This record gives sequence, structure tokens and C-alpha cells, in this order.
Amino acid sequence: MISKLSNQSMPATSYTKKSNSQVYDSLNFEDRQDFEDAKRGFIAPLESTMIKNDSGEVVWDIDKLDFLQGTAPETVNPSLWRNAQLQAISGLFEVVEGVYQIRGQSIATTFFIEGNQGVIVCDTLASTESAEAAMELYYKHRPRKPVSAIIISQSHADHFAGIQAVLKYAENPDIPIVVPQHFTEEVLSENVLLGTIMARRAEYQFGKNIPDGSKGSVSIGLGPTMSSGTMSFEMPTVEIEDEVQTMEIDGINFRFLLTPNTEAPAEMHFYIQEYKALFVSENANQLMHQIYTVRGAKTRDALHWANSLEKTIDLFEDEEIDALLMIHAWPVWGKNRAIQHLQLQRDLYKYMHDQTVRLANHGYTMDEIAETIKLPNSLDTYWGNRGYYGTLKHNSKGIYNFYLGYYSAHPSDLDPLPQVEAGRKYVEYMGGVNAVLKQAKADFENGEYRWVAQVLKNVVMADPENLEAKHLLADAFEQLGYQAESANWRNIYLVGASELRNGMNKDLSPLDVSGIINYMPVADFLKLMAIKLNGPKADGRNITLNVTLTNSNQTYTIRLENAVLTYKEGKIDADPDVALALDQMTFYGIGLKLLSPEQAVAAGKLIVSGDQTILNEFLSLLDEFGWSPAIVTP
Repeated sequence: MISKLSNQSMPATSYTKKSNSQVYDSLNFEDRQDFEDAKRGFIAPLESTMIKNDSGEVVWDIDKLDFLQGTAPETVNPSLWRNAQLQAISGLFEVVEGVYQIRGQSIATTFFIEGNQGVIVCDTLASTESAEAAMELYYKHRPRKPVSAIIISQSHADHFAGIQAVLKYAENPDIPIVVPQHFTEEVLSENVLLGTIMARRAEYQFGKNIPDGSKGSVSIGLGPTMSSGTMSFEMPTVEIEDEVQTMEIDGINFRFLLTPNTEAPAEMHFYIQEYKALFVSENANQLMHQIYTVRGAKTRDALHWANSLEKTIDLFEDEEIDALLMIHAWPVWGKNRAIQHLQLQRDLYKYMHDQTVRLANHGYTMDEIAETIKLPNSLDTYWGNRGYYGTLKHNSKGIYNFYLGYYSAHPSDLDPLPQVEAGRKYVEYMGGVNAVLKQAKADFENGEYRWVAQVLKNVVMADPENLEAKHLLADAFEQLGYQAESANWRNIYLVGASELRNGMNKDLSPLDVSGIINYMPVADFLKLMAIKLNGPKADGRNITLNVTLTNSNQTYTIRLENAVLTYKEGKIDADPDVALALDQMTFYGIGLKLLSPEQAVAAGKLIVSGDQTILNEFLSLLDEFGWSPAIVTP
């Protein structure tokens, strides 16, 4: 069934219905252990199912998931539907007496570990609004003791961005903020250079621009739905530096294990002696995670990830373990089940790694490996290993690329034409747009959606105004989305279909990361300025700037030469073209073009020595990145 150039979602085709119905034959849907675990220890529902920021904008709304009832509709993979239902189980839960978890208040969860004098908060959710709601829910049902410490287990924003809200509940502003080694460096450097395109790609991965529903987003795999809100940061006070390190926090004994360069560049696990609880952050989940993150990030080391889980097992398997805590999932109770879950997760990542490398050594290309590799039944049928976030296909490609890069070794792939030029030639060789569309329609009716998507990409790149091609490509994306077990893949396909039919949503505002940028080291900011330099425009220009940051007395020489921007810290050029004296935030504001030099001078925030027009010339050479570059069209 092909749409008649409609902007509306289409129903599932007979091929999609068949594909989804076959899922029931391959997995044990009678196994309800996860549902029992996800509901265990329930104390109270969420008080704030819809959260707004100070401007009245909705930043979290889990009520949108009320449709997740009953059996899977024909437009959703039944396995993903099951995951979505589990992720939507929300509220305040007792894990063991003294350890509590709140799920459904953000894309991650948060844990409350009760100490002798107060409560230790582990990971502070993705926004201050969500964190405040979680704190109030906890206090409504537990003693209102102050926050005595904060543990941030890793360097991704959904683990720390609500920290300023949590700090308001501390009596002492100098409470321990405990983080893994290199945490601050990784937080403030991540996404600096590629933040714009990563944010745009994340809109696809998380389904930001499509509605929640049976024909839209049903889950984000790792969490129930997409969130926004105010991001915050606070400098940590304690950094775990030894691979294995013990520490008493508010009378509770923690044994930390550093696990760097796994799911996050800076990450750690810990065991809580008094509560017999083992916390593994985001390195173990109730799903297959991403070795390669489809929103775009450095590929993770799958072998190191597996080895870190092995170290966790070796270090803690002789301890009493009543519960295994994971930051994006419900707990696992009992030592035997906890260790088994860690072993199955370890073997999942080890198998993907070893078999990808084995097949690569047999000469298989990245695409061929993705089509060939299969998990053994013991790993594949375990619900906690299913590909709701990462997938075996794109993870194996990530592992191949980690070792061998993008090049297949076939000479034809060494210097191929880019997608627009290639699209035009493909369409020409295939006999023109009409001939391609005729065959694509026939293939669509035969359920060959992967090929239809692959071939019609060329038509849209060659002729982006061709509505028939765009809508047929959207139809193919939609059916692929309906069949996908991965929430990421479903969202990506459905966002692509929506943008082909309706164009990009220009009304959405970019993510506000000002609460983190304020802490960015100057060196990282200068790296950002360097990649914003427009090389062709800067060709032949030579400019030297001296910068003195008045708030810290740091000095820098910034030099533009050979269309490259370099800097020296602690040095001042004897004969600069222009010299600036300003505080760090004013420097960032001018560099990001949020504030003009004229405005800064008028406000008394900038002193310029030399020719100010040279400063303006320099700034004119820096690109401004649009926050919504095209993806499914040229």
C-alpha cells in the first residue's frame, strides 16, 4: 500500500504485519520476570508526570505513554513494545531497605542511598526540573534528611545535569561530590567540536520531532521518552583516582571500580557494603547498548567494555549481593541472578567483538559482517540482551570501523562520488527518475523496503523537489520503522519519513547547554573557535590577537596564519594586531557571536588596544553553525 502523497502516517503493510508477528515465535513472551522486577518494591507513583520549566514549556511528560497498554499494535515490533511497557513503569521504589530508586522522571533514573546523617544521591538526572521533582517525591515518602553527598557515576549529561537542583537540598554547600577520574575533563570537552551535528543527529535517534504513539515513538530504548529542560553543572570535590578505591561517605562504605572508556569516557562502578548492593552505572543494562552511537560519537572499545564487566564480576563475586543496580533499568535481585546478568552482558559484547574481528580477518567487509553475524541462542533469546538501543548490525560495523576504519579495501570505495553527484549518476544509469520510481513501486509492493530506501535515496539526492520520490521513500522508511526492534532505528526511520513528507520543524529551539559552557576550559573554547574558522575565507589573512582574561589573569596569543588558528597560553606577542582585556564569559560571548565587540566596549566589559576593525575582521571569518542541517535531503 503506497501513500497518495499524503503527509499522514500509513498503516502497516502485510509484510510488516508478517515480520512483526514472527517475533512472537522467536522469543518467550510468557516470561514475565522483568515485569515482576520492574514493579518490585513499589512505594508511590510519580507526583510530577508532566514537568514544566520556568517559562512554562513542557520538558518532561510521561503521560504521553499512556497508550502503552495491551498487546503490540501492528505498527510496532512486539519486542520493542514490551521494552516500552517496561520502561514506562515509573515511580519511587525500594530496592533494599535504605536504597531507593526513582524511575520515569527522566531518561535516566536516580538512586537515593540513606546514610547516617543524610541521603547520598547517585546520579542527578538530565535536568534541574526533573531532579527537583525526584527529590520532592523521595522526601514525600522518606525522612527529610539533607543531601549529604552526591555521586556522579559517569560523564554523560543525563547523569549529572540536574545537580544544581539536588544541591539545594544540602545543608552544607561543601558536601562531597564524588566522580570518576577525568570526569570534569570529559564533561567539558564532550561535544565541543561536533556538538551541532551531534545534536541534529540526536533528534533522529531520540525521535524528538515525532509524536509518541503507535505510529510514532514508543520508547528511546534506554528510557521511556525524550526530555529537555535546564542543564546544570558543578565542579566535583572528590575524584576516584585508583582503579579500586574504598571510601566512607556519610557512614556508608563504598568500594569503587574505575571503568574508563566503556559506555562513557569516565565511568565507575561501586559496591555498597552495608546494603549489599552492586551498582554498575550504564555498563550493564536490560538491553544491548551501542558500541557505535548512531547520533555520532567516538566508537567505544567493545573488548574493553567486556573486560570491565569481567573485572566487576571478579572483584565482587565473593561479596554478598542482594541487588544489582543499573542507572537505565530496574534492578536485578539475588546474587546468582545478578552475576548471571553481568556474565550474559559481558559475553554479549565479547561475542560481538570477537566474531566481528574473526569475520574481518576472513575478508568480509563491514556491510557483509553486519549481514552475516548472528548471536548464539543463549545470548540472543535473553531479554536483557535484546537490541532495543544498540543493534548487532550497527555495533558490528562500529567494531569493524574501530579497528579498520571506513574503507572496505575495494579500490572502488577509495574515492567514491559524494551522495548528490552519485545520486544523479545512478538515476541516469537506471534510465531516469520515472524508470526508477516504477521499479521502486513494484519492489515496495513486494515488501523490499530496505532496497527501496537505498535506491530512492539516490533519486531524492538527484531531484530533491520530486514529491513522488520523497513520499515513496518516506513510506519505505515508515515500514522499516514499524518493523524495527531498536528504539533508535524506529525513531530514525520515522523522523526521516516525517521530514520527507513535512520538511524540518524549524520551530524547535536548540538544546540550551549554557549551564555547562560556563565551566568550559579556555583551551576547549579555543579549539571550538579553531574549527569554526572558515579556511577558504581565511586564506591569505594573517592576524595576531593578544587576550588577557581579567578574571584569572590568564594570557593568550591567538594567531591566524595559513588559514589555521593556533594559540599559546601564558604568552603575549610583542607586536599584536589587536589586544583584548576582558573576562572569560565576555570572551566566550564575543567568540560565540552572542555579544558584539561594540556592545562589550559600551558595557565596560572589553578594553581594545589597537585597531578594533581587525577584531571584527577576525570574527567575520568564524562560521556560525545552523542547528538543523539537512539529512534526508541534500
